[in-house]
Amino acid sequence: MEVGRSAESAFYSFMELVSGTLELRVTKDTTKNDVGNYYKKLAEGIEKAIGELSAIAGQTDQSDKQSEKEANESELDKAIEKAKQMFEKLKRSIVSLERIGDISKVGEVGSDTQKGVSASADELKIVFEALKGIVNSAVEAGVEELKGSRLTLSQASIGVASPENGAKVLAENANAGATVGDKAAAIVSAVSGEEILASIINSTEDKAVKIGADATADTTPLEFAVGGTVGNIAKGAALASAVSGGIALRSLVKGGKLAANNDANDKITVQAVGVDAANKLLVAVEDVIRNTVKIVLEKVKQEVDKSRDPKLADK
Repeated sequence: MEVGRSAESAFYSFMELVSGTLELRVTKDTTKNDVGNYYKKLAEGIEKAIGELSAIAGQTDQSDKQSEKEANESELDKAIEKAKQMFEKLKRSIVSLERIGDISKVGEVGSDTQKGVSASADELKIVFEALKGIVNSAVEAGVEELKGSRLTLSQASIGVASPENGAKVLAENANAGATVGDKAAAIVSAVSGEEILASIINSTEDKAVKIGADATADTTPLEFAVGGTVGNIAKGAALASAVSGGIALRSLVKGGKLAANNDANDKITVQAVGVDAANKLLVAVEDVIRNTVKIVLEKVKQEVDKSRDPKLADK
């Protein structure tokens, strides 16, 4: 059976495709729509993989099955079908991310005296479900669960005085009231992209609401992306991962604008923080997708190898 060579070729070509697609890094000039287009391209890559797997399955159906290979070919068909189902789930989640943005720049600061603007609650819910779906698919495929962080804004390891004031970049319908871009940068620097993503997916959809009281360790990234008064959000009990997640989401999702002090220099610093947080989140999502694709296709390739050499089935 020659399906083995076809499957092996598809395996390596798709890994190359995914590696080439997963290269987005946003800058101050990147629009939120650009990020959506990136996910559209990625979804098309997943769709291509599904088509290639279907073609391989078709070859196994049409081949003359020799008795000693028949069982192994059946296992290959099962592996291909399972891979297709996994990719379909992954694609549905990725497709949801295509239209979450708008024409504004990633990390953009509000134009009305640097006032912050909440990210769209409806779009935040879509993003939450999409990211949670991507991570759930990954864990189902065998990727390790994400590791979170319990670092609070009151901890000295963040490295600046009064780091909680950095959360003021998430003020809603108000500016930050002081120059806080450097403190926001310290918060984002204190956590990894994996910790930011973990904080987001451990939220719940109903948390896409305004912060109406003092922020705590239970306040989620979705709430921070909507924001609140500077008095409510700038609290030492809040988690750095949650604040960073809120900054990333507001920087990427439709309608969202960060808050800065009413001067040009802080505006530049704050947008840079938004870009940094967004990149950390995007890279973490990329890593999850890349590892999922790799594990799923490796399992198919193992069955391909067995179908080409039945002796491997016993190893």
